[in-house]
Amino acid sequence: MEECLVEFNKEGAMERLIKEEKEVELKRFNEVDLARMARFLMKRAEESVAPLTVRITKNDQILFHYVANNCAADKDNWVRRKTNSVLNFGHSTLWLYYKTDMNTEQLVEKYGLSKDDYTISAGAVPIMVRGVGMVGVLAASGYSGLRDDHDLCIQALNYVKGEMNNE
Repeated sequence: MEECLVEFNKEGAMERLIKEEKEVELKRFNEVDLARMARFLMKRAEESVAPLTVRITKNDQILFHYVANNCAADKDNWVRRKTNSVLNFGHSTLWLYYKTDMNTEQLVEKYGLSKDDYTISAGAVPIMVRGVGMVGVLAASGYSGLRDDHDLCIQALNYVKGEMNNE
């Protein structure tokens, strides 16, 4: 049986993630947009059997926190650490995962950050507003695949952006 090996291009993956962040940039992020995002996330969580925690922060304030499907309390710590990582690096934790060569130890060795407060685990993305920059973070924890939490966050931002375009 022949094995199919695909060469991984870290820089290409990181560039795609930065492009993705720009594609989900919002024209604003207010209470109406927050409510839309929260409803989308709650619906997705209710449709899933995965134990899931989601958190939306803006200016270091927790605006929304939701736990579904008997999710363990440790996921609160995961979304906190993911949020801290996005705030520190200005990009998604999936981007950071590639930036650190998929090595959590680089948080300590290269960046001097505590693994108690930061993580490279995918599942948090910056909430970007056109002309303003990062105004918050959307973080999720609970799905099992490498990209699943990340993809949920991107889908939520795309949903809100689509709703804005329909106004």
